[in-house]
Amino acid sequence: MGPAAVAKVPRRYKVAVWRSMMEVHAAVLHEIEVDLANKHGLSLNEFDALINIPAAGVRFRELTDRVILSQSALSRLVDRLETRGLVVRLDAEDDSRAVELELTEEGKKLVRSSARTNAAAVERAFADRLSGAELEYLYEVFSRLLGGPVEI
Repeated sequence: MGPAAVAKVPRRYKVAVWRSMMEVHAAVLHEIEVDLANKHGLSLNEFDALINIPAAGVRFRELTDRVILSQSALSRLVDRLETRGLVVRLDAEDDSRAVELELTEEGKKLVRSSARTNAAAVERAFADRLSGAELEYLYEVFSRLLGGPVEI
């Protein structure tokens, strides 16, 4: 569909499609949030932080770039995760001012099980309601909107 074809689509339709996408996002996120809380005692933000800490660890500053929280909010969240024994803070070897975060063994187990819960909720609330062709089309659309292939 070229620019001229897009221009012919009524604005209210464009806005309705956008709103629908936002509503689907909110509904799926709610399913994920409920499952993570009920099965693992995790908030969505806690899951987001844990899932973004690689096995080799990550600098705190790098984690702030990976999650959608302010540095101060992330610091408080990491405090709670550390209190729960899911992460540890370590001094960076090459920079005395930097802090690295690593998952504990309990944290690694929780990440594995909560990632399965997250995937199951996404399948149940979203992907299983679409055909393979629809998923492929959405993959292409979202890749184009994001300026490159979506990571699989």
